Amino acid sequence: MAFHIKGPTAAVSISDLESPILELPERLELTCPQFARISDQFGQVFEITGADLKKLSAEVFDLLDKFRALKESQLESLGMVNADDPVVRATVFDEFVRLNPVHDQLEPLLVCCKEAIQAGVALRCEGS
Repeated sequence: MAFHIKGPTAAVSISDLESPILELPERLELTCPQFARISDQFGQVFEITGADLKKLSAEVFDLLDKFRALKESQLESLGMVNADDPVVRATVFDEFVRLNPVHDQLEPLLVCCKEAIQAGVALRCEGS
């Protein structure tokens, strides 16, 4: 069963409850109560609005930031980035991180949140 999160124009789908994105807060040792609603209510229909939507947006931003830091640290420890120039290093790290499927879900989720906040509408969540 897939789960869909829809903003005004952007959307993201999570394939199932075993999806790595849902395990991310625990792996990164972050407390994300609004994000936890997604897995807690997986398969149900609900909306996230107002203050809860702003909290979710902040949680997703923190998840994305910590996820990037973790991946950069892993790539650096494996010696996969050797450039000395900080701009080149950041560009290379960014390209590697963007290839990760978890990033492919986090970034659009953040866009969904930001669009919904800006438009003053709810984020719609539904299973299929």
